[in-house]
Amino acid sequence: MDDPAKKYFSPKVSDRERAAFEAGIALGMVLHQFRGIPIKFKEEVELIKKLIAYAVLSQPFKKHAEVDVLVELPEGGDPYRYATLKTRDIDVRVVVEYGRAVVKARARYVPELDYTLAYIEEIQEKE
Repeated sequence: MDDPAKKYFSPKVSDRERAAFEAGIALGMVLHQFRGIPIKFKEEVELIKKLIAYAVLSQPFKKHAEVDVLVELPEGGDPYRYATLKTRDIDVRVVVEYGRAVVKARARYVPELDYTLAYIEEIQEKE
């Protein structure tokens, strides 16, 4: 793996730590970058899901992204009614591979916490 930015990180940073860091960067980007998008039509939801996934995959070391958008759309024909995407509407999973480390991370709304939580679901090292 060639990483021209590796020289900027402490040599004490392991592949596992770097993979977890990269996962956090991706999840933070999704939750802060896409919040506030106006949505009116069901077709837009599918496009936004794809857009977010492609944005994640454009970042270094991201191998897989899966996005769900669970937004309640307005009904009726009022031209002034639309939904605004909130962090609680986004459920995103990302897989990061850095060196031998693989991190599966997720961000989703957790009702018990009343909070959109970003967390590591699994972390491992390839043989």
